[in-house]
Amino acid sequence: MHEHRDSDAATGDALVARLVSLEPIKPECWPAARAEAHEAFYQHAHAVVSHPAGPAWLTTLAAHPNSLVRAIAVGALGSGRDPAHQPILVQALADPAANVVQAALAGLTPQTSDEVFDRLVTLLNETDRDRAGIGRYAAQRIAETSDPRRLDVLADALGQVHGAEHDITRALSRAGDPRVAPVLIEHLRHRRPGRFAAAEVLGNLRIAEATGPLIDVLRESDGPQSLPVMEALGKLEALEAAPAIVPLLDHSSSDVRDGALLALNRIGGPLTTPAALKAADDVHPVVRARALRVLAKHGDHRALGRLAAACDSRHVHTALTGLVRLADDSVALTLVQVLLTTDERRVRKLAGQILARIDTQHHLPGHDPDPLVRRVIVWVIGQRADPAYIGTLTNALQDEDELVRSRAAAALGRITHETTVPLLTEALCDPRPRVRANAATALGRTVPDGLRSLLADALVDPHPAVRSAAAAALRATTR
Repeated sequence: MHEHRDSDAATGDALVARLVSLEPIKPECWPAARAEAHEAFYQHAHAVVSHPAGPAWLTTLAAHPNSLVRAIAVGALGSGRDPAHQPILVQALADPAANVVQAALAGLTPQTSDEVFDRLVTLLNETDRDRAGIGRYAAQRIAETSDPRRLDVLADALGQVHGAEHDITRALSRAGDPRVAPVLIEHLRHRRPGRFAAAEVLGNLRIAEATGPLIDVLRESDGPQSLPVMEALGKLEALEAAPAIVPLLDHSSSDVRDGALLALNRIGGPLTTPAALKAADDVHPVVRARALRVLAKHGDHRALGRLAAACDSRHVHTALTGLVRLADDSVALTLVQVLLTTDERRVRKLAGQILARIDTQHHLPGHDPDPLVRRVIVWVIGQRADPAYIGTLTNALQDEDELVRSRAAAALGRITHETTVPLLTEALCDPRPRVRANAATALGRTVPDGLRSLLADALVDPHPAVRSAAAAALRATTR
């Protein structure tokens, strides 16, 4: 056992000696041999920290003259967040080398971070450029504490700590505490460096009072800087922001134009449709696709032509989601064409839903060689419940496809006409139980005289689904 411990220490000491011997004259130079030595020592340190004698050996190295050795040793001790090693990490927070401090910060537990909160705040606000990276790690640890000052500290530091904006923004957004809003709004009003990160947080927190300051910042922003501001205004659904967002659809950056459409898609309002119609002719395909999605969600009758034209493209499903909302008779021919040509089930289904809501009497084909198309046609007819289609449904009851026949039976049950009962009675003799069951249910809806006698055979049908449908039809008529 002792031999194993000695072996670990001897191997580690040799790796340390090799790493130190390869210390470059210029700190920025990292020859391949030194990189290999660094990796070997790093792996060994993280392996032996779980060995009985490993922590004691690493503790001695935490005071080594070489900062790289100290950083690796401290990082290994903190890798398991073991409470027994926390005092070493706290001590390392005062190390003059930034990489050692970063390694210590990475290993602090939330409990230890609570204890050294003031020290973390000092590290967060480091002004030394060579130690600027420490702020990011300090922000992460401050966010994990339970100190009531943590959110105010992070909000004040937003934009001041290089590289920490993302961590601070995430921490403030996850906390969901609107009490930080006044500090963040001040970032906007005074045009502080953290105003764009503050905009993101204000949007995530849905702070409506930030709308005015956000619009002011947006008007002074250019390029990618405007993206988090537009996103925040979109999340706030700030209708008054639309006039400031629409001009950005002429920006040279496609990302900015796309961001403007994203915001308008959330906001809506009278400016959205004309703006999206203009953007539908954008030179960038991503922007055109986004414009179509905006038109699908918000477009009025002015968007019908653009949405109908998009049905002949890969954006057909998006276009149909807009057409199903508008439900205009003028696009019936386009929808029938989609129905007859698409290979996508969801597209076929959506086209059928629209056709069921508009006037299609002169456009629906009576027959199609594709059974998938025939199924949708019969379903559309059933939704319309129009006696004018009884002839089509009569033919559909003789279709070779089982689903076409079953849907035809269901459709006839929605139509009140003297010819439906004989047709459904005949369908009770169909060889497929699905068709017989639908015919029984449909007869129950029409409630003809002598329903029990019509369903007599169905009540003793060999298939349980048919018997169940017939019994349910009779129960429905006696309620």
